[in-house]
Amino acid sequence: MSEGGRIQKDDLKSVLLLVIMFISVIGGREIGNFYSSFRDISNLKVFFEVQEEELSRYLRNTVDGIETDLKIGYSVASLRVDTSEDLVTTTPDYIKRWIIGVTVSPITVNQPEASNVELEMLVEDQLVDQDTYEYPKEKISYIGLRDKSIQIEIDDTELLRQLVSEAAETYAGEVKVEFRGRVHVHLLFLDTWLPFQVSRHTLVSIPRLQYIDSEWQSMSGENIETIEAGSSGYIGLDVSNPTRIHSLQEEMVCEFFKDGSDEPVTSVIKEVNMPPLNTGQYVFQFSFTEPGVYRYRIQSGGRTIVEASDSRTIVVD
Repeated sequence: MSEGGRIQKDDLKSVLLLVIMFISVIGGREIGNFYSSFRDISNLKVFFEVQEEELSRYLRNTVDGIETDLKIGYSVASLRVDTSEDLVTTTPDYIKRWIIGVTVSPITVNQPEASNVELEMLVEDQLVDQDTYEYPKEKISYIGLRDKSIQIEIDDTELLRQLVSEAAETYAGEVKVEFRGRVHVHLLFLDTWLPFQVSRHTLVSIPRLQYIDSEWQSMSGENIETIEAGSSGYIGLDVSNPTRIHSLQEEMVCEFFKDGSDEPVTSVIKEVNMPPLNTGQYVFQFSFTEPGVYRYRIQSGGRTIVEASDSRTIVVD
């Protein structure tokens, strides 16, 4: 073989060696990136979202015997994500790795996919449904929710009706519902199950402050049955907010009546605000100039809390 032929053969070997080295480096980097991404994904959680309004609609329809779907959404997210806003502002580590890799040099971005969902539904800490919902694999975004409608099969609707009814009566229309389970997540040929757990305190009826008691009281805070004309006092109204997470606000009107008249002598409007799981007293001040027997009526939002005929009386001398 001539010297020129040997040179060409050596050059070809060098080129092939460079190609093999290049492929090995790129392939190794891709494989390393792939397994690193899968490790990152395995340490994440599923952000599971169900709107309170949607859950309220579902519970009311189900209790009424109407078959209905429940709309949910979920995504693979960082452990720090607790709200839909966090989903946008908190970037998972595997996404940061992709961004850095794409910026430095081109790499293949493998987007995770999700399929089946294992779901448990608890109402007031009692299990009412447990099932696996099968879905085909579908790519899942880290900044958006994968929307699904699921038909939850409640075997014991009477138990559900009882739980919802008792909770609504105890907590002013508020019902605690918890969802927990796992989502099957895939990254090419690897897969894992990521957990989720979320609680909602949804309202199945309009929440109202609960009436406790009311009294005629002097300005020093003592309960009274008589008062001198021209002196000031107030109605002390005790109410509670039995809900567990909802603050309540109501506009209350206290009307004062003199026996023998259907028209109020005067009225006082009070804006009542109360945090959850709390009780408080609100006052409606009065001062009567004419002697006689007086009563009061308290109303809020179209409902009568204390009727005048049922209220305590005070004698003005």
